[in-house]
Amino acid sequence: MLTLSVTLLVLLLAVSAYLVVVSPTDGGAQTLATSGLASWNPHVGCSADSVTVRDVLGPAYPSQDLNGSRYQKNSTDGGVPSKRALSPPCSVTNSNGQSVSTFVQIDGVYLSTYTFDSHDCSTQFRGVNGGGPYPNNETFCDNVGNILQVGTTSGQIHIEFDQDWLAADYCGSDVPSCDNVTIAQQQSNGGISLDVQGFVYWDDDHWELHPITAWKQSSSPPPPPPPNAPPTVDFTWTPSTGDNTTVFSFTATASDDHDLSSTIQVRWDWQGDGVWDTQWSTTKTASHQYHSAGNKTVIIEAMDSGGLTNTQSHVVRVTPPSPPPPSNAPPSVDFTWTPTSGDTSTVFSFTAQATDDNDQPSAIEVRWDWNGDGTWDTSWSTTKTATHTFSSSGDYTVFVQAIDSGGLTASTSHSVTVTAPPPPPTNAPPAVDFSWTPTSGDTGTVFTFTAQVTDDHDSPSSVQVRWDWNGDGIPDTSWSTTKTATHTFSSPGDYTVIVQAMDSGGLTASTSHTVTVTAPPPPPPPGDFSIGASPNSLTITCSGSGTSTMTLTSLNSLSGTASLSASISSSDLILIWPTVSVSPGSVTLAADGTAMSTLTVSTSLLTTPGTYTVTVTATIGSITHSVSLTVVVKLL
Repeated sequence: MLTLSVTLLVLLLAVSAYLVVVSPTDGGAQTLATSGLASWNPHVGCSADSVTVRDVLGPAYPSQDLNGSRYQKNSTDGGVPSKRALSPPCSVTNSNGQSVSTFVQIDGVYLSTYTFDSHDCSTQFRGVNGGGPYPNNETFCDNVGNILQVGTTSGQIHIEFDQDWLAADYCGSDVPSCDNVTIAQQQSNGGISLDVQGFVYWDDDHWELHPITAWKQSSSPPPPPPPNAPPTVDFTWTPSTGDNTTVFSFTATASDDHDLSSTIQVRWDWQGDGVWDTQWSTTKTASHQYHSAGNKTVIIEAMDSGGLTNTQSHVVRVTPPSPPPPSNAPPSVDFTWTPTSGDTSTVFSFTAQATDDNDQPSAIEVRWDWNGDGTWDTSWSTTKTATHTFSSSGDYTVFVQAIDSGGLTASTSHSVTVTAPPPPPTNAPPAVDFSWTPTSGDTGTVFTFTAQVTDDHDSPSSVQVRWDWNGDGIPDTSWSTTKTATHTFSSPGDYTVIVQAMDSGGLTASTSHTVTVTAPPPPPPPGDFSIGASPNSLTITCSGSGTSTMTLTSLNSLSGTASLSASISSSDLILIWPTVSVSPGSVTLAADGTAMSTLTVSTSLLTTPGTYTVTVTATIGSITHSVSLTVVVKLL
């Protein structure tokens, strides 16, 4: 019996050594993680590592921190690169240069919270999943919760049933191992133990299983793997027919009950002779050119990750090559123009029409001769339009010549009649007026004047104006196309302001308005302040003290920092004087505001009784004011 027990122990240790890998953490501890666990979700092809919540959170457990976790990749990222990817990587290289599995299984956890996140929804797949709308244009939202290790109340991992996974039917009610509805019944305070699978992801400030891919009660066995079926495959090609100069492009479409379409491999047989002409590849496009005519049976074979295969074939019709093109003939060419007649100021637009037995019209080049002198005035160009203005009147023979890709040419000409331009109309003086803002003001006001001009020949921007501010007939500004000007009048009165406009023909027009200018208002009184004391008299016994509040009041918006000082005097014979102080000795006075300081008069047992005058002086800049208080000091 002892020998049998030792033998069994050795076998168990050997199996355990095969199933575990050591994953160091920054904290110096080592956690044994069982690897190679099968995925419970048929849409996940990765093998899982068995880990704990502490393994994911790392040395920061039960807090959340990227630094130190075995899944940290750099200073900002950890786990899978995209939480919404339908095919996330099975492993990543962490910041220590180690390859770690991103797909994990965590046993013995409980679901502390779970909710439907109506604020995180979408109607389209993310770009990492190819984009495009969800099936039937439905809306899917994340379902979110938190898991903790059974027996603990802190150290949680956030889980999310991802909206793209639900839309792709990778999770949901059709996938029992990843049902986002029935898991809500498993929420507890630790009384229901669950096992979960998912991909580790660092989301800014916390760790997640995003996406979570499967769950079960810990007391239930893992779901059996679904039976594998062969993939389905078909293909299309363009063009649908061709000859032995045609390069056909073939595009395969493949699907499988376990594998993503992108992971299914295909290969091609171009002749249907049972010999595969390409290697296995996940690339679903290929091209082929046939060197003989006939009906070609093209076969494609697809293979999934389980090694199951399926084929599909179609017949591609290949015809003999087309006969050589006929001998080249010269192009034909003609042209029209608009307007059909005009003068020496007219811009004529010419449009050529060209055809050819071999070339497209857009490929035929043309050139123009505007006066029929045999000298071409433009270069060869495929542009069929051109413009020209004739400098003198007469009948002009305009030629267009066309050339095809074979160098053959053809020409056509038409006569274009050009007349002398009509004489310009008689020039009239411009019209001018102006407005000003403000409409009235004083000798300190800057008036803005704006002229409005029109002319029968010139644009308003080219008409010049000048201004006479006092109507004395002497322009006060030079001619300018600027229509605005400013002026300040030095004395009150009614001023006749005149604006004169001149067009390019030298004709002028004037307009005047009266502007009323008043005397400026008197200046405001200078800033000042007052100072008062409350109370304005104090009676103090020897060894006592008294205080009075000094209030400074801003007059005429004076503001500034006031410095205060206190002095004491008496007409009596004084041996020991009281002490006086002002606190604070400096105050800030806001415009039209008040500021306060406190005068303190202190005596001792030796202070001479009598009547004193205390003067508090405040100074702001060059302004000084004082207030006096009567202080009576008594023995008792």
